[in-house]
Amino acid sequence: MNMPDALKKYAERLGFPGSETMAKIFAILYNDADSIAVAEALPGSVADIAARTGLSEERVLQVAQKLLRKGAISRVLAKGDYYRLFPAMIELRDAVVIVPDCPEELFALWEIIIKDEMPGIVALFNKLKLTPMLRVIPIEETVENSSRVLDVDSARQIIRSAKVITAIPCPCRTQAQRLGKAKDCIAPKGVNLCMQINGFAEATIDRGVGEVLSTEEALRRLAVAEEAGLVHTVRNNVKEDMFMCNCCSCCCTAMFLHNQVGYDASFAPSRFLAQVDASNCTGCGACEEKCAFKAITIEDTALIDRNKCMGCGNCVIACPVEAIALQEARPTEFIRRT
Repeated sequence: MNMPDALKKYAERLGFPGSETMAKIFAILYNDADSIAVAEALPGSVADIAARTGLSEERVLQVAQKLLRKGAISRVLAKGDYYRLFPAMIELRDAVVIVPDCPEELFALWEIIIKDEMPGIVALFNKLKLTPMLRVIPIEETVENSSRVLDVDSARQIIRSAKVITAIPCPCRTQAQRLGKAKDCIAPKGVNLCMQINGFAEATIDRGVGEVLSTEEALRRLAVAEEAGLVHTVRNNVKEDMFMCNCCSCCCTAMFLHNQVGYDASFAPSRFLAQVDASNCTGCGACEEKCAFKAITIEDTALIDRNKCMGCGNCVIACPVEAIALQEARPTEFIRRT
């Protein structure tokens, strides 16, 4: 399938120039001449786009709202009627697949992009030394000295400080479920655990794809995620606008890239590392089974690979004899604030 010239630069920016799969995705998302024209004219306000395309402002707004509902573009609420394309493929995928009437064909196409085509550009990612989009934060009760947990290390404090909180279906699990690949997923069914805070929450409300949560309900869902053995991950810098995913190794795209493709920059680790008290460890293997990052092996006792441990704390929760704890391994300056 040929990609419209107007969208070729966007495919290149996303990292998929010449991809027939991406061309098919674009054909579904931008499926008429006006949609293609509006997409090519972004970013900009309705007036800007009208001037660039020759379409009336009324028609531009109509097309932009249609594309926004599809997840094909986003709106910058702070700028009013200002629209833009997503800067990263995974952001576009995430926005598209959670739309209730997302076309079935798109799930299979995104799977090809992620599983077949994305591994081929990991070498480029490594060469560019891209900053991880995600940062792992620990389950607080698993940290040996809880006074060393900063507010930005604390999932609960991030939630308590939020002005607005929403939750959406996890895009990764949604895709896996729609393709029949999440039958053994550890995540609980029927509860949205992918949360957005402040600006991200307002964008979710604007699109009409999520539910608004009280602080108490968001804290309850954190506990549900921890009980299931999911990994808390957040935006990899300290901002008022935040998202908080609760990831599983079976469905998560970032974990697929990390664990199976070898892309280490999928995640920035927390400031903590798991440490084993060998005198207490029985070598039962519960921690190895629970580790989402394949950082634990069992010989006589559990052995932690410091280069793979992300400091999530799930192994600590899993240990029946309390032989593991998280200890501070990185300074507070490790957390990005830009």
